[in-house]
Amino acid sequence: MIQIAVYGKGGIGKSTVSANISYALADMGKKVMQIGCDPKHDSTRALLNGREQTTVLSYIRDKPPFDRRIEDVVLDGLKGIKCVEAGGPEPGIGCAGRGILSTFDTLKRLGVDDMDIDVKVYDVLGDVVCGGFAVPLRNEYADGVYLVTSGEFMSLYAANNILKGIRNFDKGVPRVAGIILNCRGIENEHAVVERFAEAVSLPIVAKIPRSRLFAEAEKKEMPLLHLFPDSNEAAELRKIAENAVSILNDPSRLLESRPLNDEQMGRIAAGESVRPNPEGTVVDGPVCRACVRMKDSKRKKEKLVASCAAAGAVYGCSTVTDSVTIIHGPRSCAHIMSSSRNLSEIRRGRKRNFMDDPQFMRIESTDMDDTVSVFGGAGLLEQKIRDLILEGCTRFFIVTTCVSGIIGDNVIDVVTAMSNQYPDLYFRVIEADGNILGDWEEGYIEAADAVADMINKDIQASGRRVNLIAERYFFRINEDKDDDAAVLLKQFGLDVNCRFMYETDMESITNFKKGTLNYMVNDDAMARGVAKVLEKKIGIRVEDELLPCGMYELKRFAERIGEAFGIQEEAAKAVRKEEEEYMAAISELRKRLEGKRVFIESWYMHNIDWLIELIQDLGMEIIFIGLAPGREWKAEKRKGSRFEGKVEFTRDYWPDDVCEDARRLRPDIIIGDSGRTGMTDVHHMSFVRAGVGVKCVIRFAREMADIMAAPPVEGWRLNGKGEMMGDERYARN
Repeated sequence: MIQIAVYGKGGIGKSTVSANISYALADMGKKVMQIGCDPKHDSTRALLNGREQTTVLSYIRDKPPFDRRIEDVVLDGLKGIKCVEAGGPEPGIGCAGRGILSTFDTLKRLGVDDMDIDVKVYDVLGDVVCGGFAVPLRNEYADGVYLVTSGEFMSLYAANNILKGIRNFDKGVPRVAGIILNCRGIENEHAVVERFAEAVSLPIVAKIPRSRLFAEAEKKEMPLLHLFPDSNEAAELRKIAENAVSILNDPSRLLESRPLNDEQMGRIAAGESVRPNPEGTVVDGPVCRACVRMKDSKRKKEKLVASCAAAGAVYGCSTVTDSVTIIHGPRSCAHIMSSSRNLSEIRRGRKRNFMDDPQFMRIESTDMDDTVSVFGGAGLLEQKIRDLILEGCTRFFIVTTCVSGIIGDNVIDVVTAMSNQYPDLYFRVIEADGNILGDWEEGYIEAADAVADMINKDIQASGRRVNLIAERYFFRINEDKDDDAAVLLKQFGLDVNCRFMYETDMESITNFKKGTLNYMVNDDAMARGVAKVLEKKIGIRVEDELLPCGMYELKRFAERIGEAFGIQEEAAKAVRKEEEEYMAAISELRKRLEGKRVFIESWYMHNIDWLIELIQDLGMEIIFIGLAPGREWKAEKRKGSRFEGKVEFTRDYWPDDVCEDARRLRPDIIIGDSGRTGMTDVHHMSFVRAGVGVKCVIRFAREMADIMAAPPVEGWRLNGKGEMMGDERYARN
């Protein structure tokens, strides 16, 4: 069997040529199947004498898999030619190219490969050779490719693009059969196409004249060869069939694809001759993004979480406890996006029963499958919203993924229609489209922008209230850390007003502006991005400094809130009490840790002053501090370390160097957040920002002392209470 693909620009006459090739081949005694791969699904109309045919894509949309039969989509046409039409989605939605992939997969499953066929003819749209329409170019489908063109430049341009597509697939195997000139009657048409054919080293297999006979045949919905077998036009069409048979008998007649570059095509358009490119010449650079290295390495290094924007948006939106986040995409995406946060939730070991309020119950998916990706998912999204409304949901965030973005689902129109029908419900769309918006960071900040829309800008600050901004599960490890912020504020007579982007409800978000002070909880790009969104959108001021971590920062915090709320005496009293507890704990721990040599490497954490302060208070010696590449205290609101000039920082430090440097310096403990150490004879402790206040710092110091009391290999396992601590990956290292 031989498979041939007929490619060309839309409207160039591919379907007419293909139908006549099939007819001629069948007339020569060959068993032929023609598969139309154009969304217009008119390729086989002449072979079926105008009979309507069910397209494969409409068939798989309407018929469940267990009821599908090959005979429903393969019809017998003139001279026994087997006729198939792929079809396409509704105009403006879905992905026609993806539909070709679905068609071929369905035909294979239905057993088309088991049919007795001598020649398969694929009639394929070739204006843009995208991944879907390029399927017939792959070796498993097309042995030989014919290019249908006229003398018009855009037709030749499309033919050249098809040659580029062939080169991407052929891997050095010649597969081009030749050029078919389907004349449009323009001036010097033969000469123009002959110059192009000579430049790409291909023969012109047939020169089909412009003729009224084609229009007459089209009116009668029959092939020209059937109605006018003795015409000159029919003779040219038979040349193509004869050429295909010769290739069937001798595949060595196929030729290599040698496309032209843009400059050469411009010369063809100008009427100049172009010398053929030497065999094996690659006229353009790599066309696959996977072949192109990311040049902006600094940007890549600064990313905190390597994941798509949709995942970041889902994470952020689902922090609103009395809303539901709909992921408009495949079920697998929803599973991955919800699991990442649930694992963080479990890892924190929250004291309450985790299943009392599982976060994943606030995430839904439209479960887009392959069929939906072809025909669009707008209807599926609408049905999902309606189902959730019946379940009592009243607030919705809709996050789009790669699939919905690629197929062009108009999610905004769907949500607008639902909002008009249900004006009392809340809807917000985040068009993340997977990676198209950016990465996790951009998606998370976009979610913050969406959540901020709920804030009532007219509310005035009242009481002793503080807003906490950009808390995230990623930085929650110990079971009692959740209470650190609330406990700290209570010590100063303050209340948490809203934990923006961290397990909060609509009412709390709406009343955000009741808070007098606004503090970021983490110092990273995402937290700063969220802060900027709030400052710009609702006109608040986010404090330059974070919630305090350690004694120094606590004293500065006390001064700030004392001034803001007029509670200087209360604040000073609270600080004195905390300082007494801190010094008592440090005095005890100093006996165990004084003189120990510490190696610090920080990949993610921007502010490690609390750690330096703690180590110095414990009487330990810092022998090395390595900061990740690109780490600079130069952002708009980020101040330099107060230890600049007092301790030495090694900039642009790569974690891959930890082992070598640690062996040279021989520390007693490595404190790091990258997990790159492979040493088993040195104590190692992972860290993130310890938490809020002073108690968290004392807790960190105790864990460090417990680790150092055990042998280095086992130090990660248990703390002084016999509880598991640290991260198992460090044990493996």
